[in-house]
Amino acid sequence: MFEIIVLGIVFFIGYQVGMSVFAYRIRHILYKEAKRQGINVTASSLDLVEDSPVINRLFIEKANDVLYLYDLDENTFICQASTIDELASLAKKYKNIKYAVVENNGDMLMFVEGAVKTK
Repeated sequence: MFEIIVLGIVFFIGYQVGMSVFAYRIRHILYKEAKRQGINVTASSLDLVEDSPVINRLFIEKANDVLYLYDLDENTFICQASTIDELASLAKKYKNIKYAVVENNGDMLMFVEGAVKTK
């Protein structure tokens, strides 16, 4: 039984090393061919820098037991709902607002991926 486990581990390590060598060779061939055709391939030309997430500033207005969500900077309507949780999910669904700081009657809330977070 021990021999089978050792054989499995050796096979797995060999597989991972083989995949790494294969990936390196393919990358080397692609770079060599790109250089031959005059294409400059560098990390900066590929633009691999990730953008920082956009954090929206929103506020909630309540009228007749209905909550209205507005953008604070542009003062534009985003959505309406009966609960704050619904506002968060609708903001993500309709306006793709992933991260937001929300002011609600002096309290600060956060919308993260369609869910409400408090401090």
